[in-house]
Amino acid sequence: MSTALMTLPEFARYIGIETPTLARAFCCRGSLAGVPLPQAMDDAPLTQRHWLRDDVRQFNHMFRRVQAMQQQRPQ
Repeated sequence: MSTALMTLPEFARYIGIETPTLARAFCCRGSLAGVPLPQAMDDAPLTQRHWLRDDVRQFNHMFRRVQAMQQQRPQ
């Protein structure tokens, strides 16, 4: 497989969450912590889909920024 594409487990590992958590986010909400998830390259079953590494990298950047902002908020 090309290194420019990532599978669901690779995507989850890259952003530092469990694969089932990411799968639920795709199936139920289409976002994670309010950040829209990137579109897959194909319309295959979730376990067979591929995402562009650059899209995953950009998502991770936005996801981390949102997490940091949420942690800075006073409770």
